Amino acid sequence: MRVEATNVLGVVESAMRFRSVRQGVLAANVANADTPGYRRVDVAFDAALERAGLARTNASHLAGDDLGAPGLRRVAQRGPARPDGNDVNPDRELILVSRNAGQFVQQAEVLSRLLALRRTAVTGGRA
Repeated sequence: MRVEATNVLGVVESAMRFRSVRQGVLAANVANADTPGYRRVDVAFDAALERAGLARTNASHLAGDDLGAPGLRRVAQRGPARPDGNDVNPDRELILVSRNAGQFVQQAEVLSRLLALRRTAVTGGRA
């Protein structure tokens, strides 16, 4: 997939917004690990899926709540539930939290480098 140079900052911003929203959703899963009847949720990045040609084709695909951010929706993730109806696996959730945080840091580094390149281009390398 080719991304225009003028849109790179927007793509990185969208990715970081997704990571931030997802971190909150995953943290809620961890916080509710012992809540009877709680079902884990995650976040879908609809805009990226549609650009990749994976648009929703059936009403049962990716069903979930709108998170108020463009292209982001909460989606139910059904797994095997315990007798109390809760399906959160705290170990799995903590791994996802850690991976998500690492990806956010990587995206922040990309943003930092892009801004440094832009600053160099504007100033001609002079501080």
